[in-house]
Amino acid sequence: MPYFEKRKLTRRAINFLFLGFSLPPILDVSSGLSEYLKSLNALLLEFESFQQIHSVDGGPAATLARARLPHMFKRSGQSTKVRRTSSATEIGLPMQSGGVDHHSELKPMGNMASAGGTSAVSTFPSNSESQDLLPGEEYTFLLTPSLPFDPDYFEIFATLCDVLIDCYSRLVSLVSHPSLCNAAMGELFTKADAKLRKVIVSGIVREFEDASRSSAKSEVAGVGRMVLGGLLG
Repeated sequence: MPYFEKRKLTRRAINFLFLGFSLPPILDVSSGLSEYLKSLNALLLEFESFQQIHSVDGGPAATLARARLPHMFKRSGQSTKVRRTSSATEIGLPMQSGGVDHHSELKPMGNMASAGGTSAVSTFPSNSESQDLLPGEEYTFLLTPSLPFDPDYFEIFATLCDVLIDCYSRLVSLVSHPSLCNAAMGELFTKADAKLRKVIVSGIVREFEDASRSSAKSEVAGVGRMVLGGLLG
């Protein structure tokens, strides 16, 4: 089955691993419903762009994306320090000494998102750079650490599902009053939910459906040959 080709499974596992790494900081930092949904939508947009450049199939479409899309991620100004990558040991909250509050460096991200309505920039350290990234390919919310080995797809997928459950649980906890469920919040949630369904459900289900159709056609063709052989014999 094409879905279980080692190369494709490895690429899917890496993509899902990066998404799973990137979701917990949003869960920890976002303190308001609007801020949380905006950050989640921004992360999913970056993840979609990352998947277009680093496609599972790696065909002509991916090659074309590699040639054109990296320019979209270039930052024109230098007033903001952009986080590009983080090493595997730096995922989550940064370690500090001297009893400093771990959330102090992450708080500006929430303030920028709530005040300006634009994507915030976190201040996670970036000591290592993923070998997958192309020149000029930068992300604000998506963590892309260098990996010392190829991750196991099934372990990664199961863990990502657990993280997504936490994402929806966090969303429910942020809805403290019915008045928060207005049209704007509904639109933000619908966009984020649709992106998650597209990333997690659509691609996986589509390949299984294609494989099932192909197998069914082969079996029907085999039965047809047997029936025709019996009639002609």
